Amino acid sequence: MDTDDNHSDFEPRALTEFTGDYFGNYDEEDFNQFMESDDEPGDGDGDGDGDIIAAHDAEFECGWEFPAGPIPPDIDSDDSEDAVLQPQSHHAERQQAEAPLGQCPTIEEFSQHGAGAPLHCASTMAFKSYKDKLLDSDNKWAPFTSRIDYEVAKWAKLRGASLTAFSDLLAIDGLYDALGLSYRNSHELNQIIDQKLPCRRPRFKHEEIIVANEAFDVYLRDIMECVKALYSDPDFSPHLIHAPERHYADPDKTVRMYHDLHTGKWWWSTQASDHTYICTGATVIPIILSSDKTQVTMFRNKSAYPVYMTIGNIPKEIHRKPSRQALILLAYLPTAKLEHITNKAARRRTSTNLFHACLHHILEPLRVPGEDGIAMASGDGVVRQGHPILTCYSADYPEQLLTTGIKLGECPKCDVPQDELGSPDIPMKLRDLAAILAALSLIDEDYGMWTRACQECGIKPVFKPFWEELPHTNIFQSITPDVLHQLYQGIIKHLIKWIKEAYGEAEIDACSCRLPPNHNIRLFMKGISGLSHVSRTEHDQICCFLLGIIIDIRLPGNFDSGCLIRAARAILNFLYLAQYPCHTDQTLALLTEALTRFHDNKSIFVDLSIRTTFNLPKLHFFRHYVHMIKQYGTTDNYNTEYTERLHIDLAKDAYRATNHKDEYTQMTLWLERHEKMLWHSNFIQWCLAGNPLPQDRLPPDMDYRRSIKMTKHPTIRCVPLESVVHDYGATFFTKALAHYVIRTNQPGLSPAQLEQEASHGILPFQTVAAFHRVKFHAINAHGHRDSTVTMDSVHCQPPRKDKRKQIVPARFDTVLVNKDGGGTTGVDGYRVAQVHIIFTLTSQATAALFCTPGILPTHFAYVEWFTPFRQPEANHGLYKVSHLIRNGERLASIIDVSDIRRSVHLIPKFGPVAPREWTSSTVLELFSTFFVNSFSDRHAYLTII
Repeated sequence: MDTDDNHSDFEPRALTEFTGDYFGNYDEEDFNQFMESDDEPGDGDGDGDGDIIAAHDAEFECGWEFPAGPIPPDIDSDDSEDAVLQPQSHHAERQQAEAPLGQCPTIEEFSQHGAGAPLHCASTMAFKSYKDKLLDSDNKWAPFTSRIDYEVAKWAKLRGASLTAFSDLLAIDGLYDALGLSYRNSHELNQIIDQKLPCRRPRFKHEEIIVANEAFDVYLRDIMECVKALYSDPDFSPHLIHAPERHYADPDKTVRMYHDLHTGKWWWSTQASDHTYICTGATVIPIILSSDKTQVTMFRNKSAYPVYMTIGNIPKEIHRKPSRQALILLAYLPTAKLEHITNKAARRRTSTNLFHACLHHILEPLRVPGEDGIAMASGDGVVRQGHPILTCYSADYPEQLLTTGIKLGECPKCDVPQDELGSPDIPMKLRDLAAILAALSLIDEDYGMWTRACQECGIKPVFKPFWEELPHTNIFQSITPDVLHQLYQGIIKHLIKWIKEAYGEAEIDACSCRLPPNHNIRLFMKGISGLSHVSRTEHDQICCFLLGIIIDIRLPGNFDSGCLIRAARAILNFLYLAQYPCHTDQTLALLTEALTRFHDNKSIFVDLSIRTTFNLPKLHFFRHYVHMIKQYGTTDNYNTEYTERLHIDLAKDAYRATNHKDEYTQMTLWLERHEKMLWHSNFIQWCLAGNPLPQDRLPPDMDYRRSIKMTKHPTIRCVPLESVVHDYGATFFTKALAHYVIRTNQPGLSPAQLEQEASHGILPFQTVAAFHRVKFHAINAHGHRDSTVTMDSVHCQPPRKDKRKQIVPARFDTVLVNKDGGGTTGVDGYRVAQVHIIFTLTSQATAALFCTPGILPTHFAYVEWFTPFRQPEANHGLYKVSHLIRNGERLASIIDVSDIRRSVHLIPKFGPVAPREWTSSTVLELFSTFFVNSFSDRHAYLTII
């Protein structure tokens, strides 16, 4: 394809006359051009796979479904969603609360005791020390002979090729000699890795734990060596945090801000306390643990029980990314089912004691260093006095009970009775650690007294729990919120079930399969009621549109649906707010308000006979979120989603690499080799980069900014103007372009003069170059664009056929347009529009049309407008918009593509019964009124306020 400057031939002989401006007077402003695309030549829109998916979805649009029921009669209600508008102050308060989140905070450093002060500098830094251990330090590829030798070895160990497959590959005649490799098969490569690559992370040990006169196998690492490995990793040294800080959202230091663990209150209070015996100048090293049993096979019921760890000195932006290797596999716990113990109570007791015995043995090395401290060298060679302290334990509910010894159905953190868990007002108090430790200590005196004392304290009689002797550790405080299991797989799962019971599955499915497509929305073309084993991802996808589809459905028995809508909105607000990467005292108040609103409206589920009580431990735990965020930072510091992802790499992939006999020995050896190659890869990058300069620590990033990315070449090089009108639906394209040209050339004209001038213009071309997709990439706090991930996209494609010759319906997405100086958040200055075509003009055409072509945008869009934003309605809080119609036609304009802020998802106002003739691909055209979906993704929730 040709480049943008010559994608269409200049054709001055065939002229198209402007016939007037039909669509009213709009104020258009010129914006600075975005950066020129850096796509490689030949980069297109990549529509091939998308066409197949769209055609597949189109097949289900005509499939069978339950017929629509009768439309229920109107119900007179003072709380109907059209009658009550949400006060503007609510949105203003939220905007004001969230305004500081995208800004750099005012920082108060911890000044007492010289926290984090260096003791001295080591003789060498980590990478240099590693280089000295290589046998051939002059060869930067050592122990491999060349770059090819190293790259092939890296591919073999990190890309999943089996040992046999790799050996067979190298056995191809002539391949070994052609590549000049130093190994002929997998065995020789493994020998090089085992013998010549230095070990930077501790090796696994196989030990036996005796419980109930039975030996159990445990594969573990020395936890102190793991802490040292993380702390001394040169990849992390520029970012390590050595002392707590207080971050504030204002210069007067009145509004506290929380994000990374060091901004929470726990680290500051631990460092400052006179009772923790942490020495002057010491560095607290918070240990974050996570454990969870997982299946490693589909059919043989084989499981693994990994324990992961990281340290809170590493910012969450690093340790939450599996590719950064900041989470270490600490151990594989026994997975014995103890089926030989026939008594179920005895079996559960033995299983609990086994878990605690294993973790007690694994964490024992923390006891003395946590109290007395130990010299720790970071990757830059600086040595500090470190105190490793178990700070957070991240786990799902069963694992929380196992860890704390609390009984099923109770809260693992506080003393609220089981039958009061659904109460939002009952006082709650953290479990009394001193009393529990006193009760546990009676095991050495009298067994009966021990069991009675444990029962009085509200815990199970656990023999020597692992946290009993750990210094500065309160396990009941350390249990952290669990977004994955408490929200997505907990209350969200319940909420979806309750809504299906309340409204009926048929109508919920009818609405969910008629939503217009959007980059952030998954279309459930068969509805959501038939889903089984619903994953976290699917629950998240359903939450993106759940509120919008239930707005107009009527409840049975003439119950007011406003109460249920408010309850659903409250849970969704809590879900999105709880996952903010940065919080202030004000946004945490919004979190508390959302929970209060749910409790105020939850009675509707009792009235509908869906629930009798709300004594759900996961719902009760919501009351702990605000306190825990203030203590340990935001929930992405300790989210179990990150360790669940590690199950794939460190348990399932490791198991698949074995012959399924004595698998743990092979799994740990596979993992050690894997880690060696990853560390060596980082070392090679350090050598090639020439010792890069340290990077500044990133401030809290709320993901507000996006950059537009256009492909270098158009999707279709020459689209006739007739096709623009008929295929792309740009009915008034020539008129809109005339209006844009005259407004740009003569901005001072009155509306009447503009109309007169536009009616006499001519177009010096008959084709335009069309782009079918706009991509948006995130920009981090340093202003760098991450082009590897498409955060959002806008499609504008006419009907077409895919590779299988199936019809793919047209798709013209809706967007949020900055029409009049819109800000970072809020809808002031913005307008919703539907994009029909994105196009460019040739340099010749631009020069002929515009007086100052050099400062014009490079890409334009033809859009049809929706009505301006007005106050959202009270129950659901969503904005309502409609197609902007004048004299029976939709109003349209030409805009600069850089004015598009993002895509926006519109949910049709279905009414009590969704019309069955509507489909996902036609609903935007067949109906006129929609709700702006602010829950389509987190960026939409943050910005469409």
